[in-house]
Amino acid sequence: MEIWDLYDQDRHLTGKTMIRGDRVPDGMYHLIVDALFLNGCGETLLQRRAKDKSILPDIWSVAGGSALRGEDSAEACRREVEEEMGFTPDFSHGRVLMTEMVDRPGKNFIRDVWLFFQDVPLSDMTYQPEEVQDGMWIYPESIEEDPKLWREMNELFFWPKAYPSLLLESMRMRIPLGEHVLEDGKTYRVIRLALDQKTMRPAVICENLLDPKDQREIPAKRFLSPAQK
Repeated sequence: MEIWDLYDQDRHLTGKTMIRGDRVPDGMYHLIVDALFLNGCGETLLQRRAKDKSILPDIWSVAGGSALRGEDSAEACRREVEEEMGFTPDFSHGRVLMTEMVDRPGKNFIRDVWLFFQDVPLSDMTYQPEEVQDGMWIYPESIEEDPKLWREMNELFFWPKAYPSLLLESMRMRIPLGEHVLEDGKTYRVIRLALDQKTMRPAVICENLLDPKDQREIPAKRFLSPAQK
């Protein structure tokens, strides 16, 4: 039996608890955490859920779950990753990427999505059989390019909101500042990377070295080498 702490709308502990499966009282919330990872190559870590899971079985997902009584966000995140994937997230290279507060009758929750920059070989992971059957490192944009995988990841309530920022962080690791020659033969100096506010996709803010007044946004993928795609 899992017991969860309850929070108010300002994320203050109320001193009240609930049992998993019960209705969340109106005006209160329980805490959920999810963990995203990027390795030194800019790949993100996915886990394949166990085939006999009652909810969303046999699909690709990420480590996460509900905080237990007495746990804060970091403690819950550490426990979930250790239980499901068999390694400890490095909080010295991690941060909360996004937080959302969701109101659903009887199911209100606060979710923290953590992002860690950490290299962990798959061979060093130990999967919890009841939860996870496999893992893989993959470039974030490759998820979007695979219709089945993209559909599965979008079963995660937070994924559409977190994905653009995850992709941007991955691109920042793979596209250094400085000079790059693109397929048009022109040399551009990368000034910074940012999310295009219309497409919510990473864009490179750069200038043409032959014409410094020619500053523009170019889709980040154009700056990736074939080995990075």
